[in-house]
Amino acid sequence: MKKILLLGGFGFIGTNILKYIDNNFLTDSRVVVFDRFKEHPSNVKFKCVEEVYDGDFSDKEILRKIFIKQSFDLILHSISSTVPATSQNIKYDIESNLIPTIDLLDLLIEYNNKNIIYISSGGAVYGQSTQNHKHKEVDNTMPLSSYGVIKLAIEKYLYLYQHYYGLNSLIVRLSNPYGLYHFSKKQGVINVALRAAFENKNFTVWGDGTALKDYIFIEDFCTILFKLIDKQITNNTVNIGSGNIISVNQILNKIENICPNFIWEYLPQENFDITHFELDISELKAIIPDLRFTSFEDGLSKTFEWLIHKNK
Repeated sequence: MKKILLLGGFGFIGTNILKYIDNNFLTDSRVVVFDRFKEHPSNVKFKCVEEVYDGDFSDKEILRKIFIKQSFDLILHSISSTVPATSQNIKYDIESNLIPTIDLLDLLIEYNNKNIIYISSGGAVYGQSTQNHKHKEVDNTMPLSSYGVIKLAIEKYLYLYQHYYGLNSLIVRLSNPYGLYHFSKKQGVINVALRAAFENKNFTVWGDGTALKDYIFIEDFCTILFKLIDKQITNNTVNIGSGNIISVNQILNKIENICPNFIWEYLPQENFDITHFELDISELKAIIPDLRFTSFEDGLSKTFEWLIHKNK
């Protein structure tokens, strides 16, 4: 049986990871969740969750209590106190994300838990793509937000702890996920726009809507993540995305096809906004040759069906 510590287990990504384990690995994996909530804020239930610890990620002693009590085969780090739009307070970003992660790495070494997967961000770490250029893992990184800088700094410290202490780490640079169990009102253009359309509310587009980005259905991400876990890929950085790009305007038009009364408006883009972002996923395809992706239309339809069911 695999014992997993999932940091940020009740967020969008964490919730989908837990649901994936529930649906695919009921007898193989047990999960301990660390989150700021003691129970899932939207009352989503999980069979695989063995125990929940709630608290502030920056409180090292809360984390220490977890490692004193039990040992883990794998730590999944999917926790962040900010998103690009809310990371303008750089000092807070460092204090609430970078330093707590360093404290976490120290605890992993101290209590001999040496396997960690860090869910980083492709768009935030690489920065802008030039037209017809897909970012490879070896490309230069030029973040445009404190959020991206912190993500990149954590990646570098993972390399350092690998070099100093033999930590086994896998860094996944994720594109823009969308799909079921998304509850944020700020982050995730597809889900936020779809919810606005469902609720007959106006949606705000920052920029002119021509921004082209890679989006991946969250269930596809979870499938890929656990294939990487099964293959025991460590000490590597891997892009995870769909390999395709779509503009915000195209997304909005597809949502309008589902909700004809959908209305949106355009406002000037912020200086941290990425307007063109493509991922090269050839490294991922080399590791998992039989990659299959949900079409955008199917992913959008499944997300809308979930939204309807959730609001019944």
